[in-house]
Amino acid sequence: MNINNNKYLLSNYVFVLGVLLLLVNDQVLKFTYPSFITGKLSDICGIIIFPFFLTFIFPKLKQNSVFAALIIFAFWKSEYSQDLIDFYNEYSLMETTRIIDYSDLFVAVLLPFPYYIIKNINKFQHLFITRLNPYVVFFPSLFIFIAEAPPPSFYYTMNNGNLKCYKCNIVVNYHKDTLINTLKENGIEFDSVKPIYYRGVVDSTSGARKCIKNQLIIDNDTLRNINMTLFPLKNNKTQIYFNGMDVPHNLKNNKKLERKLRRHYKKLVFNGIKRIL
Repeated sequence: MNINNNKYLLSNYVFVLGVLLLLVNDQVLKFTYPSFITGKLSDICGIIIFPFFLTFIFPKLKQNSVFAALIIFAFWKSEYSQDLIDFYNEYSLMETTRIIDYSDLFVAVLLPFPYYIIKNINKFQHLFITRLNPYVVFFPSLFIFIAEAPPPSFYYTMNNGNLKCYKCNIVVNYHKDTLINTLKENGIEFDSVKPIYYRGVVDSTSGARKCIKNQLIIDNDTLRNINMTLFPLKNNKTQIYFNGMDVPHNLKNNKKLERKLRRHYKKLVFNGIKRIL
């Protein structure tokens, strides 16, 4: 590979279109049109363009970057990457996560495609974007790779209620299972306790549980379809997410009422739980 063409590892239509598709799919399509296709599309884009990115950073890798990309991808999809993700999320302003799904490794069959282009980059001058500075692509693509998946709290707080409460949570000094039993003994038995699912894949690493209560009376106020998540923490603590519920109000285009109700029900639910504990 001609080292003078190293810039075109990023300044080419394959990489630029791949990064744009990765961004649109991760941030829009996955959640607007959840399906097998949108679930796997990011893995397909990532495995094709990531070797270009690695070779740009480490030119001596050349086409061998596909093997490095495969190792990194397999590690990311395994349970062994969880400690690294937790460490990153603890100090980063932009959290990330992933669902362990080894079926995603099927995209490795596409690696010959970037391998051939990188090895023969001089033959693909028709794909070069000559006026594009590679660093204009490099820095945004770095964040797009990191933000491939939304932060963990996104999965925990997804719900279908018309009143949503994103990141409304408290921490209690109870193990998750002890907490569920204690609430049950005091009259709050969940109608449904299930693992966290996303695109049909179980979150098997966090131990979090999505809990649904069809009806709950607190202080003469009847709450319906309460959606909560119990997320285990260290030292036998549990983070309780109040994700939302159904309220008999039309909240569309009424942000003021929505904020008022969110504050009211968040306080009502958490105070009710604290009284029991």
